[in-house]
Amino acid sequence: MNSYEKWSLILNSLTALGLFTISLIALFGGWIRKKIFPASLAVEILDKNGELTILDNGQRVIYYHLRIINRKPVIVQKCRVFLKKIQKLNASGQFEDIPLSVPPRYFWTPSETSPEGVDIVMEKIVDFGYIIDNGKDFKPTVTPILNSFKGNLSIHDTYRYYIETVAENYHPRKFTCVQVSWDGKWTEDLNDMHEHLVIKII
Repeated sequence: MNSYEKWSLILNSLTALGLFTISLIALFGGWIRKKIFPASLAVEILDKNGELTILDNGQRVIYYHLRIINRKPVIVQKCRVFLKKIQKLNASGQFEDIPLSVPPRYFWTPSETSPEGVDIVMEKIVDFGYIIDNGKDFKPTVTPILNSFKGNLSIHDTYRYYIETVAENYHPRKFTCVQVSWDGKWTEDLNDMHEHLVIKII
């Protein structure tokens, strides 16, 4: 084999390898990107004091939100947030499961215009729950609300809400646990209200 034939063989081999690599990327590009550039999300409480607003019927309400943070330089695609599990603190000091037949989905802010799944470049805000003045419970902001749903937190209760944040290119290894307690008092002074309705990530 002369020098020309050797170089021709090398070039043909490189061309074949390049075409094979391009074919692999075309077929498994998404999977490869997930492995080389994995997405990563963090969940934080936006403001433990909540946000005071007025409903259309004139009632005062305090909303609580979660911040979903993208920790990697890759866009998280069509992200959704679900309530996967609920636990209630019982009289013996143990958390017991509350039945949850269908995991409901949280609303992105603003809930009136946001789609079910959103792309996250840096961060997005999701509605977590709310409590109305003169109301009797804290209500998670989820859909659908079935007749069997028992996730509303009443006076002197402590609940743990387990959140799952999923996307086309992200799936968490474990749930995020958000604990909420309420002593039954409601005030529009948000600096004081957070002493009565306590929300924290466990």
